[in-house]
Amino acid sequence: MKLGDIFLNSRGRSLSDYGYKPDPGGTELTASGKIAFYHYTREDRVEQILSANGGLFAGRPVDVCPNPPEEFTGSFLAEGFLEPLPLWLTCSPYFGDLGIEMVKKYIGNVLLRIEVPYNYKGLFIADYAHVLEGKHLNERGSTPLNLGYDCSTGREVTQAYVNSYVSANQYKNNYIAPVMQAIRKGQGIVIPVEYITLATEQPLC
Repeated sequence: MKLGDIFLNSRGRSLSDYGYKPDPGGTELTASGKIAFYHYTREDRVEQILSANGGLFAGRPVDVCPNPPEEFTGSFLAEGFLEPLPLWLTCSPYFGDLGIEMVKKYIGNVLLRIEVPYNYKGLFIADYAHVLEGKHLNERGSTPLNLGYDCSTGREVTQAYVNSYVSANQYKNNYIAPVMQAIRKGQGIVIPVEYITLATEQPLC
């Protein structure tokens, strides 16, 4: 049995329980008790997101893994980070700077700040380390976590990733590459504009 089978066959498990070092970042709570997180986008999308009827659009399907949890069937997501520039993006003990390389290449460099109520529906945190295991193999030729995943199709790493989802208000700061997931049924606005501002800090601009 490979170590990765644990994450393929059970939900909410953490790599830190097996000796891996978690990222130090945690869920940010405001003085008023709201959850804050951050979302990078491209400059040409900012105006639309911050328009009167704008917001973060959930356009990526959650249920692309082989065995999606029933509650995520037909759901779509938008992603964000727990901090403006998480340590795991730039200096991961396992993946180096692969994370920030992907942000710059595929996501964008303008940072938005989101503040939502503590019990905001559909907010999860997942460990992107499972996906990075496959990305690192493709980009840099090795699998630093040695979990034994079949990375040829992306199906196993995606399954482990979806299995790692935990409610944002129950996260225990125990993931290697924590990513915020805002989820809703069907495509559409998952975070309305009233919860979004242009971040004061712009690490990539």
